[in-house]
Amino acid sequence: METANLKLCLFEQLAQIGKSLGHANRLMILDILAQAPQHVETLSNKLQLSIANVSKHLQSLKQAGLVICEKNGSQRIYRLSTPEIVPLIHAMRQVAEQQMAEVSQILHQQLNPKAPLMPFNPKELKKHLDANEITLLDVRPEDEYQFGHIKGSINIPIDQLADKMPMLPKDKPLIVYCRGPYCLWSYQAVEQLNQQAFQASRMAQGYPDWQTLPQS
Repeated sequence: METANLKLCLFEQLAQIGKSLGHANRLMILDILAQAPQHVETLSNKLQLSIANVSKHLQSLKQAGLVICEKNGSQRIYRLSTPEIVPLIHAMRQVAEQQMAEVSQILHQQLNPKAPLMPFNPKELKKHLDANEITLLDVRPEDEYQFGHIKGSINIPIDQLADKMPMLPKDKPLIVYCRGPYCLWSYQAVEQLNQQAFQASRMAQGYPDWQTLPQS
């Protein structure tokens, strides 16, 4: 094969990944799979999409090499094919926030004012957790928390927060995180908590992005 054709072939393969990423529902599927592997039925429930629709999107992601499928008895479990997908999605978000006015407007005018950002980097956060100076709250579903979470955090899923809010301390700051910066649960949680006189702020990152940061 000639050099020019080889180059074209390589970029065509890259284009397959770009094509697969070019749908909002597929990006949301990757966002959930970055938290934990999922059954098709669970993804369907979390996304409020039909099983047939979710399966179609998963096949596109699988063909592009972005997810893999494993059998567990009669069920199929999907997971990210590589951890490198997390920084790939992060890079897409950064470009969108810098270059797309609508994305920037939603974040800076509609969402960020409702939920102040926490002032800590990973090293500082660990220091405050070790000193028991803050409470770190994970508002993702329990299955995602059980698969992986920031050490020292407690889990109260967003749909249980109102009932379990009295269990949380008011004498120290609350730091809230969820799936990522486009996950609205952390914004909702911080807003609800501060309305009840808590000292709440949110993390800029979700759990998957947090794992990619230097921890020392």
